[in-house]
Amino acid sequence: MIDYSTTIEALKVVDQTKPYGTALFDALARLTVSVAVEAVCLCLNKRTGKIEVYLVQRSQDDTAYPGEWHCPGSVMRPGEGVEVVFDRLAKKEFGTGLISTRFVANINHPTEARGHFFSLVYLCVLEEKANLRGKWFPVDALPFLTVKHHRTRIIPCALDAFVADHDNIWF
Repeated sequence: MIDYSTTIEALKVVDQTKPYGTALFDALARLTVSVAVEAVCLCLNKRTGKIEVYLVQRSQDDTAYPGEWHCPGSVMRPGEGVEVVFDRLAKKEFGTGLISTRFVANINHPTEARGHFFSLVYLCVLEEKANLRGKWFPVDALPFLTVKHHRTRIIPCALDAFVADHDNIWF
């Protein structure tokens, strides 16, 4: 039998209000269900008539999906509300504020590469700003290196809600 007493004592001193760091986060993600807030920003490009999605690129040294594009998102920390996650995303991944957020779906990812994730998907509208941290891509021409579950589940789910909100858009 494995003695976990040292691990248990070490976990007792973790400040749950601060980022855990990659190694601890990755270890905990394998043991628990992580709740992720996914912010899907869609817009209709008036020049091209195409629906576009805002994506950010992960760092090349990221342990999960290095160099891949994804919708901004973050795992909720203990005691946090969704609003706190959106504030964190506005500073870290958007570089601007959000005009609106609307919940559109829950998506369960029990076999995601890092562990079991449960996503809260929000359709969001960004404040307009010239120097955003990410880029806009047509939803029918996503970068080759887009995180698979964002390409196949997260973006399509938000796209359905976006199209339903706009009677004059067909996709």
